[in-house]
Amino acid sequence: MPQVSPGTLILEPAPAGFDVAKAVDRNALGLPLVELTDADGRELVIADQSGELHIRLRDEQAAKRPAVLLPIDSMSELRLEVALHLIRRLGGKRTTLLPAALRLTAFQKRRLIQLLHAFDVHNLGGGPRDVAAKVLRSDHAQRRSVEWKDSHARRKANRLIRESIALVERGYLKLLRGR
Repeated sequence: MPQVSPGTLILEPAPAGFDVAKAVDRNALGLPLVELTDADGRELVIADQSGELHIRLRDEQAAKRPAVLLPIDSMSELRLEVALHLIRRLGGKRTTLLPAALRLTAFQKRRLIQLLHAFDVHNLGGGPRDVAAKVLRSDHAQRRSVEWKDSHARRKANRLIRESIALVERGYLKLLRGR
């Protein structure tokens, strides 16, 4: 979803009169992890040590005479950084990591996995005790009702369930936007 993620570059054919120096050389970019074609064009996901680069080609002319479509919106600066990253790569120059806003830390990855696991348990009919036992691996889930009621594992399981539902119901869009 290029309109949602500043990490996805949209390439269109450059207007007539522009002397385009570099075509998109797939060999220079590397092998795509993902390559999808649909009615809106082709999307490539290419990864290297700097991160994943998502490129949406509107048509084949966009690969031969590339121009980056840069909408002026709240994510323009991030889009510009990603565009500069692509330009450096196409020029054979050394690239740095993608902007920090587009990279997940190890902690964020673990947290997202935990949230998705909690959502799966809840979605299959599990309650806070199930989330505490299966996701948090807490022995508090086995305690009697009185002890369970005041348990930090119960509070954390309830929080995980709330946050996981919010994530699945469009909260993921914040991740795509680098926020």
